[in-house]
Amino acid sequence: MTTTWLGVDIGGTSTRLLQMDASQQWSGFRKVPTASWASQADALGALATLIAESLETQPTAGVMLGLPGILSRDRQHVLSLPFIQALDDRPVAAELSEMLSVPVAMDKDVNHLMLWDLLQLPALPDNAVGLYLGTGMGNSLWLNGKFYHGQHGGAGEIGHIPWADNQQPCPCGNIGCAETLTSGNWLSRWAAQHCPETNLSQLFSVHGDHPDILSFIDRLAKIIASEMNILDPEYLILGGGVLAMPDFPLATLQQKITGHLRPPVTRSGLKVMISHATDHTGCRGACLAAQRQFRSA
Repeated sequence: MTTTWLGVDIGGTSTRLLQMDASQQWSGFRKVPTASWASQADALGALATLIAESLETQPTAGVMLGLPGILSRDRQHVLSLPFIQALDDRPVAAELSEMLSVPVAMDKDVNHLMLWDLLQLPALPDNAVGLYLGTGMGNSLWLNGKFYHGQHGGAGEIGHIPWADNQQPCPCGNIGCAETLTSGNWLSRWAAQHCPETNLSQLFSVHGDHPDILSFIDRLAKIIASEMNILDPEYLILGGGVLAMPDFPLATLQQKITGHLRPPVTRSGLKVMISHATDHTGCRGACLAAQRQFRSA
Protein backbone atom coordinates (compact mmCIF):
# COMPACT_ATOMS: atom_id res chain seq x y z
CA MET A 1 0.00 0.00 0.00
CA THR A 2 1.13 3.54 -0.75
CA THR A 3 2.03 5.68 2.26
CA THR A 4 0.46 9.13 2.31
CA TRP A 5 0.60 12.29 4.36
CA LEU A 6 -2.39 14.51 5.11
CA GLY A 7 -2.13 18.30 5.11
CA VAL A 8 -4.84 20.30 6.88
CA ASP A 9 -4.93 24.05 6.24
CA ILE A 10 -7.17 25.71 8.83
CA GLY A 11 -8.25 29.27 8.19
CA GLY A 12 -10.75 31.53 9.86
CA THR A 13 -13.17 31.00 6.95
CA SER A 14 -12.32 27.63 5.38
CA THR A 15 -10.60 24.38 6.31
CA ARG A 16 -8.88 22.49 3.48
CA LEU A 17 -7.59 18.92 3.50
CA LEU A 18 -5.33 17.21 0.95
CA GLN A 19 -3.33 13.98 0.76
CA MET A 20 0.07 13.39 -0.84
CA ASP A 21 1.89 10.14 -1.56
CA ALA A 22 5.65 9.51 -1.67
CA SER A 23 5.71 10.46 -5.38
CA GLN A 24 4.10 13.81 -4.52
CA GLN A 25 0.85 12.88 -6.18
CA TRP A 26 -2.09 14.76 -4.70
CA SER A 27 -5.55 13.38 -3.95
CA GLY A 28 -8.67 13.80 -1.89
CA PHE A 29 -8.88 17.60 -1.74
CA ARG A 30 -11.73 18.79 0.47
CA LYS A 31 -12.83 22.26 1.54
CA VAL A 32 -15.37 22.91 4.26
CA PRO A 33 -16.40 26.00 6.25
CA THR A 34 -14.30 26.22 9.42
CA ALA A 35 -17.45 27.12 11.35
CA SER A 36 -18.88 23.68 10.46
CA TRP A 37 -16.63 22.14 13.11
CA ALA A 38 -15.22 25.09 15.11
CA SER A 39 -18.64 26.27 16.27
CA GLN A 40 -19.59 22.90 17.72
CA ALA A 41 -19.56 22.31 21.48
CA ASP A 42 -16.64 19.88 21.14
CA ALA A 43 -14.70 21.68 18.42
CA LEU A 44 -11.61 19.48 18.66
CA GLY A 45 -13.70 16.32 18.49
CA ALA A 46 -15.49 17.67 15.44
CA LEU A 47 -12.12 18.45 13.81
CA ALA A 48 -10.97 14.90 14.57
CA THR A 49 -14.08 13.54 12.86
CA LEU A 50 -13.42 15.69 9.80
CA ILE A 51 -9.82 14.47 9.58
CA ALA A 52 -10.83 10.85 10.16
CA GLU A 53 -13.02 10.98 7.06
CA SER A 54 -9.92 11.71 4.97
CA LEU A 55 -7.89 9.03 6.73
CA GLU A 56 -10.38 6.31 5.77
CA THR A 57 -9.24 6.26 2.13
CA GLN A 58 -5.63 5.02 2.55
CA PRO A 59 -2.89 4.49 5.19
CA THR A 60 -1.49 7.78 6.46
CA ALA A 61 1.96 8.21 8.00
CA GLY A 62 1.21 11.56 9.58
CA VAL A 63 -1.05 14.61 9.69
CA MET A 64 0.18 18.21 9.62
CA LEU A 65 -2.05 21.08 10.70
CA GLY A 66 -1.57 24.67 9.59
CA LEU A 67 -3.11 27.11 12.06
CA PRO A 68 -3.60 30.91 11.86
CA GLY A 69 -2.27 31.96 15.24
CA ILE A 70 0.42 31.64 17.90
CA LEU A 71 1.80 28.21 18.75
CA SER A 72 4.32 27.27 21.42
CA ARG A 73 7.96 27.22 20.42
CA ASP A 74 7.97 23.40 20.39
CA ARG A 75 4.78 23.45 18.28
CA GLN A 76 2.94 21.29 20.82
CA HIS A 77 0.43 23.80 22.21
CA VAL A 78 -1.94 26.27 20.63
CA LEU A 79 -1.51 29.53 22.53
CA SER A 80 -3.79 31.93 20.68
CA LEU A 81 -6.14 31.50 17.73
CA PRO A 82 -8.21 34.71 17.62
CA PHE A 83 -10.67 33.27 15.07
CA ILE A 84 -10.92 29.75 16.60
CA GLN A 85 -10.73 30.33 20.33
CA ALA A 86 -12.08 26.85 21.13
CA LEU A 87 -8.56 25.50 20.50
CA ASP A 88 -6.73 28.05 22.65
CA ASP A 89 -4.37 26.79 25.36
CA ARG A 90 -4.59 23.14 24.34
CA PRO A 91 -2.04 20.51 23.21
CA VAL A 92 -4.00 20.13 19.99
CA ALA A 93 -1.54 17.90 18.11
CA ALA A 94 -1.22 15.39 20.96
CA GLU A 95 -4.96 15.29 21.59
CA LEU A 96 -5.75 14.74 17.92
CA SER A 97 -3.05 12.07 17.65
CA GLU A 98 -4.65 10.18 20.51
CA MET A 99 -8.13 10.50 18.98
CA LEU A 100 -6.98 9.42 15.51
CA SER A 101 -4.20 6.93 16.36
CA VAL A 102 -1.98 8.72 13.82
CA PRO A 103 1.00 11.05 14.41
CA VAL A 104 -0.10 14.69 14.26
CA ALA A 105 2.06 17.83 14.16
CA MET A 106 1.29 21.49 13.60
CA ASP A 107 2.78 24.83 12.58
CA LYS A 108 1.62 28.29 11.55
CA ASP A 109 -0.32 28.12 8.29
CA VAL A 110 1.87 30.81 6.75
CA ASN A 111 4.96 28.61 7.19
CA HIS A 112 3.33 25.98 4.99
CA LEU A 113 2.66 28.56 2.28
CA MET A 114 6.28 29.65 2.60
CA LEU A 115 7.62 26.07 2.46
CA TRP A 116 5.77 25.45 -0.79
CA ASP A 117 7.15 28.66 -2.29
CA LEU A 118 10.69 27.94 -1.08
CA LEU A 119 10.63 24.52 -2.70
CA GLN A 120 9.81 26.13 -6.06
CA LEU A 121 13.21 27.85 -6.02
CA PRO A 122 16.23 26.23 -7.73
CA ALA A 123 17.75 25.61 -4.27
CA LEU A 124 16.68 26.31 -0.71
CA PRO A 125 18.18 29.64 0.42
CA ASP A 126 19.77 30.12 3.82
CA ASN A 127 17.57 33.11 4.62
CA ALA A 128 14.19 34.21 3.30
CA VAL A 129 11.13 36.12 4.52
CA GLY A 130 7.55 35.64 3.40
CA LEU A 131 4.79 38.24 3.65
CA TYR A 132 1.33 36.96 2.76
CA LEU A 133 -1.27 39.69 2.92
CA GLY A 134 -4.82 38.49 3.40
CA THR A 135 -7.32 39.31 6.12
CA GLY A 136 -4.25 39.89 8.29
CA MET A 137 -0.49 40.01 7.70
CA GLY A 138 0.96 36.51 7.50
CA ASN A 139 4.71 36.60 8.11
CA SER A 140 7.10 33.64 7.80
CA LEU A 141 10.79 33.67 8.72
CA TRP A 142 13.20 31.13 7.20
CA LEU A 143 16.55 31.79 8.87
CA ASN A 144 19.74 29.74 8.67
CA GLY A 145 17.97 27.02 6.72
CA LYS A 146 14.93 26.47 8.93
CA PHE A 147 11.82 28.21 10.16
CA TYR A 148 12.42 30.57 13.06
CA HIS A 149 9.79 30.47 15.79
CA GLY A 150 11.28 32.76 18.43
CA GLN A 151 11.81 32.14 22.13
CA HIS A 152 8.09 31.87 22.91
CA GLY A 153 6.69 30.82 19.53
CA GLY A 154 5.63 34.34 18.58
CA ALA A 155 8.19 35.27 15.91
CA GLY A 156 7.01 36.73 12.63
CA GLU A 157 4.14 38.80 14.04
CA ILE A 158 5.02 41.83 11.93
CA GLY A 159 1.36 42.84 11.80
CA HIS A 160 1.44 43.50 15.53
CA ILE A 161 4.24 46.02 15.71
CA PRO A 162 2.84 49.38 16.90
CA TRP A 163 2.16 52.00 14.25
CA ALA A 164 2.63 55.59 15.43
CA ASP A 165 -0.54 57.57 16.22
CA ASN A 166 -2.77 54.58 15.51
CA GLN A 167 -5.60 54.04 17.98
CA GLN A 168 -7.36 51.23 16.14
CA PRO A 169 -8.20 48.17 18.30
CA CYS A 170 -6.70 44.92 17.04
CA PRO A 171 -8.27 41.44 17.37
CA CYS A 172 -5.13 40.42 19.31
CA GLY A 173 -6.26 42.70 22.14
CA ASN A 174 -3.75 45.49 21.65
CA ILE A 175 -4.30 49.01 20.38
CA GLY A 176 -2.47 50.42 17.37
CA CYS A 177 -1.11 47.30 15.66
CA ALA A 178 0.16 47.90 12.13
CA GLU A 179 -2.17 45.19 10.81
CA THR A 180 -5.19 47.39 11.57
CA LEU A 181 -3.92 49.78 8.86
CA THR A 182 -2.23 47.39 6.41
CA SER A 183 -4.40 44.35 5.80
CA GLY A 184 -7.37 43.05 3.89
CA ASN A 185 -9.42 43.83 6.96
CA TRP A 186 -8.56 47.54 6.63
CA LEU A 187 -9.35 47.48 2.91
CA SER A 188 -12.76 45.92 3.58
CA ARG A 189 -13.62 48.53 6.19
CA TRP A 190 -12.42 51.38 3.98
CA ALA A 191 -14.39 50.09 0.98
CA ALA A 192 -17.57 49.67 3.04
CA GLN A 193 -17.30 53.28 4.20
CA HIS A 194 -16.15 55.01 1.01
CA CYS A 195 -17.35 52.94 -1.94
CA PRO A 196 -19.94 50.34 -0.89
CA GLU A 197 -21.14 50.09 -4.48
CA THR A 198 -17.76 48.69 -5.64
CA ASN A 199 -17.11 44.95 -5.45
CA LEU A 200 -14.12 44.48 -3.16
CA SER A 201 -12.31 42.46 -5.82
CA GLN A 202 -12.35 45.55 -8.05
CA LEU A 203 -11.14 47.98 -5.40
CA PHE A 204 -7.71 48.60 -6.93
CA SER A 205 -9.09 48.66 -10.46
CA VAL A 206 -11.61 51.38 -9.65
CA HIS A 207 -10.04 53.28 -6.73
CA GLY A 208 -6.34 52.46 -6.99
CA ASP A 209 -5.41 56.14 -7.37
CA HIS A 210 -7.34 57.30 -4.29
CA PRO A 211 -5.02 59.01 -1.76
CA ASP A 212 -6.10 56.59 0.98
CA ILE A 213 -5.23 53.56 -1.14
CA LEU A 214 -1.89 55.09 -2.11
CA SER A 215 -1.20 55.66 1.59
CA PHE A 216 -2.10 52.03 2.27
CA ILE A 217 0.58 50.88 -0.22
CA ASP A 218 3.10 53.28 1.32
CA ARG A 219 2.46 51.97 4.84
CA LEU A 220 2.75 48.38 3.65
CA ALA A 221 6.07 49.08 1.94
CA LYS A 222 7.50 50.73 5.06
CA ILE A 223 6.58 47.81 7.30
CA ILE A 224 8.02 45.23 4.91
CA ALA A 225 11.20 47.29 4.38
CA SER A 226 11.66 47.54 8.14
CA GLU A 227 11.85 43.77 8.42
CA MET A 228 14.17 43.55 5.41
CA ASN A 229 16.54 46.05 7.00
CA ILE A 230 16.60 44.06 10.24
CA LEU A 231 17.02 40.57 8.77
CA ASP A 232 18.71 41.16 5.40
CA PRO A 233 17.37 37.97 3.74
CA GLU A 234 18.32 36.68 0.32
CA TYR A 235 14.67 36.37 -0.75
CA LEU A 236 11.49 38.26 -0.01
CA ILE A 237 8.40 36.29 -1.04
CA LEU A 238 5.24 38.35 -1.47
CA GLY A 239 1.83 36.74 -1.69
CA GLY A 240 -1.65 36.48 -0.27
CA GLY A 241 -5.14 37.28 -1.44
CA VAL A 242 -4.76 41.07 -1.33
CA LEU A 243 -1.71 41.08 -3.58
CA ALA A 244 -3.56 38.77 -6.00
CA MET A 245 -6.45 41.23 -6.42
CA PRO A 246 -6.88 42.63 -9.95
CA ASP A 247 -4.67 45.66 -10.62
CA PHE A 248 -2.92 45.52 -7.24
CA PRO A 249 0.13 47.80 -7.80
CA LEU A 250 2.85 45.21 -7.25
CA ALA A 251 5.47 47.17 -9.16
CA THR A 252 4.80 50.27 -7.07
CA LEU A 253 4.96 48.26 -3.85
CA GLN A 254 8.30 46.71 -4.83
CA GLN A 255 9.67 50.11 -5.84
CA LYS A 256 8.65 51.63 -2.51
CA ILE A 257 10.11 48.71 -0.53
CA THR A 258 13.41 49.06 -2.39
CA GLY A 259 13.43 52.79 -1.76
CA HIS A 260 13.41 52.20 2.00
CA LEU A 261 16.18 49.57 2.02
CA ARG A 262 19.63 50.40 3.38
CA PRO A 263 21.98 51.01 0.45
CA PRO A 264 24.05 49.67 -1.08
CA VAL A 265 24.06 45.90 -0.47
CA THR A 266 20.57 45.34 0.94
CA ARG A 267 18.97 47.45 -1.77
CA SER A 268 20.84 45.80 -4.63
CA GLY A 269 20.95 42.25 -3.32
CA LEU A 270 17.39 41.45 -2.23
CA LYS A 271 15.59 39.02 -4.54
CA VAL A 272 11.82 39.44 -4.66
CA MET A 273 9.61 36.48 -5.60
CA ILE A 274 5.85 36.74 -6.15
CA SER A 275 3.89 33.80 -4.77
CA HIS A 276 1.16 32.41 -6.98
CA ALA A 277 -0.78 30.57 -4.31
CA THR A 278 -3.95 28.64 -5.11
CA ASP A 279 -6.66 27.12 -2.96
CA HIS A 280 -4.43 24.04 -2.63
CA THR A 281 -1.11 25.70 -1.76
CA GLY A 282 -1.44 25.73 2.03
CA CYS A 283 -2.44 22.06 2.04
CA ARG A 284 0.40 21.14 -0.29
CA GLY A 285 2.90 22.89 1.93
CA ALA A 286 1.42 21.11 4.95
CA CYS A 287 1.79 17.74 3.19
CA LEU A 288 5.44 18.48 2.39
CA ALA A 289 6.00 19.59 5.99
CA ALA A 290 4.41 16.34 7.21
CA GLN A 291 6.72 14.33 4.96
CA ARG A 292 9.77 16.18 6.30
CA GLN A 293 8.59 15.95 9.91
CA PHE A 294 7.67 12.29 10.07
CA ARG A 295 10.48 10.96 7.88
CA SER A 296 12.97 12.46 10.33
CA ALA A 297 11.06 11.49 13.45
